[in-house]
Amino acid sequence: MQTQLDIPIILRRVEICGPAGSREVDVILDTGAVYTVLAWDVAKDIGYDPAISERRTPIITANGVIEAPLITVERMKLAELEVEAVDIVCHDIPELAGIEGLLGLSFLQHFRTVIDYAKGILEITQAGRQAETSSPGRQ
Repeated sequence: MQTQLDIPIILRRVEICGPAGSREVDVILDTGAVYTVLAWDVAKDIGYDPAISERRTPIITANGVIEAPLITVERMKLAELEVEAVDIVCHDIPELAGIEGLLGLSFLQHFRTVIDYAKGILEITQAGRQAETSSPGRQ
């Protein structure tokens, strides 16, 4: 997947799947976020109830540190890139109209992500195996 680089980096039509169906959302790329974050209503629409999630994780917000529900969605898909069983933090992002989440490392860790500011592109691709090279003097 390759796209033009705008700031903020908004990724459109990310598909989130759960037991009650799927939904497409627009998210902001956040390479500093450990987890992907989705709005509560998205979680509810696809069949999860964040309020009863037993798993919680601390997150830092503009108002300080809070404990937020942590769920595992069945599947996430961005263009041709797909991951099953992705951990998601449920938290609304009210200051960003039209944005329903952040795409964090719980999804991105499965891929190679390149932000090339000089060329103005974002590229997220399947992580290929690195060719093993030996150091000089090693066999």
